[in-house]
Amino acid sequence: MKNDLGEGVGQSVRRNSSAFEIMVFCLVWAIVQWLSSGNLDGYNDMLENYAWSQSWDWGTHKHPPFFAWVVGVWFSWFPQGDFSYRLLSYANVAVALWGVISLAQRLGMRAQGSTAVLLLMWSFPYSTLAAKFNANAQLLSLWPWTAVWLLASWQERGAKAYFFSVLLGLGAAMSMLSKYYSGIFLLGFLCPTLLTAQGRRWLMSPRPYLALLVFCFALLPHVLWVIRHDWVTFQYAGDQGGGETSWGYVLRFALVPLYYWLPGWLGCLIAFGIALRRQGSSFPGGANLARLAWRSWQPKGWNDVLFWLAFTPWFLSLIFGIAGVAELSTPWAIPIGYAYSLLWLRNLQHEMPLALPVTQGLLHKAFAPVLVLVVMLGLGLTLTNANTGRESYYRPSREVAQVIASRWTERYSDIPLGWSSGAWAENAMLAFYALPRVRTLPGFPDEQPAQVLPHVTWTSEGGVVICPLGRITADEPRRAGETACEQATQGWLRRQGLPLLVDRIEVRRQGWAFPRSVPFAYTVFDVMPSTRR
Repeated sequence: MKNDLGEGVGQSVRRNSSAFEIMVFCLVWAIVQWLSSGNLDGYNDMLENYAWSQSWDWGTHKHPPFFAWVVGVWFSWFPQGDFSYRLLSYANVAVALWGVISLAQRLGMRAQGSTAVLLLMWSFPYSTLAAKFNANAQLLSLWPWTAVWLLASWQERGAKAYFFSVLLGLGAAMSMLSKYYSGIFLLGFLCPTLLTAQGRRWLMSPRPYLALLVFCFALLPHVLWVIRHDWVTFQYAGDQGGGETSWGYVLRFALVPLYYWLPGWLGCLIAFGIALRRQGSSFPGGANLARLAWRSWQPKGWNDVLFWLAFTPWFLSLIFGIAGVAELSTPWAIPIGYAYSLLWLRNLQHEMPLALPVTQGLLHKAFAPVLVLVVMLGLGLTLTNANTGRESYYRPSREVAQVIASRWTERYSDIPLGWSSGAWAENAMLAFYALPRVRTLPGFPDEQPAQVLPHVTWTSEGGVVICPLGRITADEPRRAGETACEQATQGWLRRQGLPLLVDRIEVRRQGWAFPRSVPFAYTVFDVMPSTRR
């Protein structure tokens, strides 16, 4: 009784400690990324997500829609702005890390869960790379929870087992509706299912087939949408591989577990080494350290569920890359390591059982100093970006959106501005920063790919086509008609029989965070509604 009470209190303390660490970690990283970046991201992925969230449809012209739905839900509650978007990025990380804790509990590793999460916090997918919320980042939270629901469907009995089977089907569907690459992850479930007695017993029950039914039912609307739209998302996915093996991509992906998760892995090995030394053993160096590093990744037999969860997403990706099915873009690897830190801790504890408590204490004591270091590095990066005039930092996305909106109102106060086109997806800045009701279009409204999700009222509304000209420098003057965007827009306006209404905008960021004068230029073409043409 006393022991049970003590264990329960200990587990409660660990849960509260984990929740606090996750909350502080995510908040600190959101603030650091917001301050040091100046804008959302260089490829406009996050603006693209927002643009897709405006339509609430079952697909887009590139990706399945789930992560865009998440963006839409988030901004129905939070104000639109860079800091709110960073909070979404790291709220997603918080959900991911709590999923790892739940996975540890399902694997019988409750005591190691909070430490495994700490090691992931030191890994790039959960810190620096997570700042850009997109399809890859969305999988950070979906994959561990789907694995949790798989094991829960195995382990529970009665109504609970069927409840978790439904969640398994929904988790699998949400993963596929975020990125088709999740098929690799789901295919990897076959190994622990077929190679363990518990998994094989599960296959003989109705539970996996209930999960499959829920999965298919949840995916059906998307599949029907894709069929109606000429398989547009499948075509985009197919374009990611040309049928030939790209050995450079394969090699980089083969090494990605080391350099994406290197800080956490080294932290784990070093902490175990220090723990051994404190217990009177010699610090593992040379061959001993190499042996521990190697064993931290090894399976404990063919029925090692944890190893298969950790290993199969990476291995199957390499198989498909070697087969030429797809070029293995390195960022695809962002979600694959959700079980890595659990594997390291399990294996090293097996090697050195008495060292684990000391190791955990050392790692958790390092939590605050590491975050202080993150803040210091973030401030240093902010100062560097501000004082060097880094283009991505000074790009005035918010300011130019507000200028475009105000100029339209000044010139055409009686004409509603209904849509924006031009450079995709940077043209979404108008809706995100100034006019949320303005529909963002990927191209001209009567052409592909805008016709995948058509804005049918475009002819009765005013619109703008936004062409960024980039940073203005003395030796690179910008002239109208110079860029491909401007040339394409002028050609489209001629085909439509529309007048050439051109506005040249020059904007620079100001304030304490932007001490340098770094002007940017934009060309904005105004498009009148049919009643005013």
